[in-house]
Amino acid sequence: MLGTSGNLSILIENEPIQFLITASGKDKGELTKDDFLLVDENGKLIIINDALSTHLQPSAETLLHSTAYKHTQARVVFHVHTTNSTLLSMYSNLEFSNLEMLKGLGFKTHDVKVIIPVIENSQDMQYLVNILPSYISEDVPGFILKGHGLYAWGKTVQEAKRHVEIFEFLFDYKVKELSLKN
Repeated sequence: MLGTSGNLSILIENEPIQFLITASGKDKGELTKDDFLLVDENGKLIIINDALSTHLQPSAETLLHSTAYKHTQARVVFHVHTTNSTLLSMYSNLEFSNLEMLKGLGFKTHDVKVIIPVIENSQDMQYLVNILPSYISEDVPGFILKGHGLYAWGKTVQEAKRHVEIFEFLFDYKVKELSLKN
């Protein structure tokens, strides 16, 4: 994760939804435990320690993490801004099939067709929260915001990390495939 780009979250409580998310503006390569904020499903900060500085703010995209938690079995959500995911986000939904690496997303075989949704980006988070459920699938643990980056999730930190890595392999593959066609 480059500089302050992206955000990470982990579900703490299911009922009601509460999760830790990285504070806005923090360098992801230098995070400490104090850089994670507890929020509710509406993205409101939950103060857990009066001594903790409250000048930190949750990521502007907190509600997108909350939506993933509400509509999947995710317990961890990673949002990354990679060159390949941002570049490919200028296309419509990305389709992959017959690639062994698809198994890394949880499929039993490579003989599947996987469509990764590309969603039109907006600064209106409530709009995105309203349309996002129609794009989220339990089968495909991620989506791309156009011109922005990848959101990927899993039931554990390791699974979410693996999904980011598999998606990035697929995106790199697609960029190279498109360059060979030209």
